[in-house]
Parts: sequence; structure tokens; C-alpha cells
Amino acid sequence: MTEHDKTKAARLARKTFSTALMSDTKWRQLIEALQTSDVPRRNAEVKLIDVIETKIVSFPPSLGCPDGYMDTIEFGPVELCAIEWVKFGTDISKVIDSIGKKFPHELIENGSLITGYKR
Repeated sequence: MTEHDKTKAARLARKTFSTALMSDTKWRQLIEALQTSDVPRRNAEVKLIDVIETKIVSFPPSLGCPDGYMDTIEFGPVELCAIEWVKFGTDISKVIDSIGKKFPHELIENGSLITGYKR
């Protein structure tokens, strides 16, 4: 089993970005809401803070792993605090509204963007 450094991504985020817009709790709430919504499961483009290229991930991922992680089919466990942003190919405004909290969400061409950090 691979040992994950649970603080490495958090340290990198604090060093790289001025503001965190999403917490692990907010990412979990969004993923849980997407899992129970009528939005079909589809691929999302995910930018992680420690990788230059974006990743295509089946969304929503599983939360059946330790707190602070999501389990992707494509790459295994990913720390929630390592997510810089996620682009969805559909408008997820209704899902966000159903949570009842403010999210860093914007409508973009062909979908939605959730931003985890600001420089």
C-alpha cells in the first residue's frame, strides 16, 4: 500500500496560492450532492496543484476512502486539498443551490467551473 503524505499537498497549496476557496468539507459536500443528484455521471477535467497537465476523471468519484481523499477510478486516491479546479461539461448550478452554501462556481462555455484556490 502506498503511503500518502497527508500534509504535502496542504503545504504546497499554502506556498503556491494566496487563498483557499474550497475546503475538504466543501469538496465532500459537492461530491455527495453530485452522487445523489440527477446529473449523469460523466468525465470532468481536474487540475491538481502538483501536476502541470489536467486529468480527466469520472465524476463524481467515490468518497469511500479516508477523510480528505476522493477515490478516482483512473488514478486511485487523490487528496481533496490538491484540487486546484474542476471543470464540468454541464451546468451544476442546481446541485450547488441544493447544498445551500456558497461555492466558488462560475458558468463557463459548455459547463461549470469550481475553483479550489486563488493566486
